[in-house]
Order: sequence, then structure tokens, then C-alpha cells
Amino acid sequence: MSDHAQLAWAVPKDDDLDLRDFALRLLEQAKENLQQYGELVPVAFLITPDELQCYSLTFGDQRGKAAAYRDIVKAAQAAEAAALITCNDAFWKDNADPQYVEGYYPGKLAVEGAKECIMLTVSGALMETWCVEVPYQRSEKEIRFGAQRESSGDQIGFLEGWNTGKAKTKQ
Repeated sequence: MSDHAQLAWAVPKDDDLDLRDFALRLLEQAKENLQQYGELVPVAFLITPDELQCYSLTFGDQRGKAAAYRDIVKAAQAAEAAALITCNDAFWKDNADPQYVEGYYPGKLAVEGAKECIMLTVSGALMETWCVEVPYQRSEKEIRFGAQRESSGDQIGFLEGWNTGKAKTKQ
């Protein structure tokens, strides 16, 4: 693995692992960490046939982010992972219209001063991609979280090469 994606730990996978429940607990922990420390450490979880693997992702810019996610996709493919869960902070645009999306480029939202959000994705070959975004604003004293927004079936640009299916996830 590269400097951008490092295996932090791995544990045997429970046969009854509920991806949605695990992902939502991860999201709550991310909100607590962001509130307490003012930053969010990007992570990815691979659900393999036998293990739950946690990867720490490190990047400082769009190029590094692309490299980190390329590495995690390669790790997921090599491990024959059934699912990939990612959690990181991102920039967020409410209700982007098709013209906006068509003209998108990496870093565009940051340049435009878009709101920040926590972005959680759950994807895999046998499931439709599920994404949860929680916008937030920083103040001097705290971080204020906005309403959680969920979507399904979206293509996740930073997971290029990761095969996702059309079957419904258990939500």
C-alpha cells in the first residue's frame, strides 16, 4: 500500500454485519470527532469475505486525494471486498443542476467557497451506492451540523474503477 492509504487495523467480520448500521455509527463518530478536534481524518473500510479492514487515508490536496482513493480501490479489488465504506470531509453544493455538474472539476467547490460536509459512501459490486452528506458550518465556539441528506445510485467520482451494482442495499 502507498503513503496515501495505510491499513490501520483488521478484525474478523461478523456474519451478521449490518452495513447501514455500521455506516451510520461511523457517521456519528465522525461528527463527534469533528466537533471535538475540529478536523476529520479520512477513513475507508473494506468488507472482505472474512474481515472488516480499516484504512487511514492521507492527502493534502486534490491530487493526493485522487491517489489515496485509487489506492483504496486497488486494495478493495485485491481483497475481493464485497463493500467499501468511505468517510471524509468534502465541499458541498445543495441541489447542483445538470449544467453545474457538467462544468465540475476537482476543487471547484472549494474555489467557490462552498459549505463543508461530512461525506459517507457505501458501495459494492452487489449493491447500489448509498451516500450520506451532512453539511456543517464552523463558528468560533462549535461546529453546527445541517440536515443529513441521503442519495442512492449516484456515481462517486473519486472511486473510479470500483464496480458498483444496481441491486438495492438494505436500507
